[in-house]
Amino acid sequence: MLQQILDSLEGLTDLEKNELLQVLMSPTYSRLEKVKALLGITGTDQDGILEFVIQTIEEMVLSYTGQDTLPAPLEKVLVVMAVSYYKSAGLGDTSAAVGPVASVKRGDVTTSFATSSGASGSASTFNLGQDGGDFFGWKTVLNEYRKLRW
Repeated sequence: MLQQILDSLEGLTDLEKNELLQVLMSPTYSRLEKVKALLGITGTDQDGILEFVIQTIEEMVLSYTGQDTLPAPLEKVLVVMAVSYYKSAGLGDTSAAVGPVASVKRGDVTTSFATSSGASGSASTFNLGQDGGDFFGWKTVLNEYRKLRW
């Protein structure tokens, strides 16, 4: 999992990758600091959004797994999931979300596609098992920590 993260950070020097690894692997850094390191955010102006994302993902994971507290092995998973959510939802200043195509125009021919009213482009791409979604492949990881509910 960590190698996949590092592979996605092309353009970083080996020194920058080592610094990033130290932040991610150290238990002294908070979730917020780890998410900011992965996103390359240095200021504090995005902290409110990032805290909201982290809390939202934690609540979704706890709800899905049926746990009261987050199991320790899922701490790093939570950080990576928060980064995925932040990017997919187009939050902050990093990049705009890529949504579904509403129409395509080639020359003087326009083709329009049906879209659900009021839905954002990223809303249907980030779910936690509802409607058969796989939550970016994390469902398989989270299933190991699910508790049976009555």
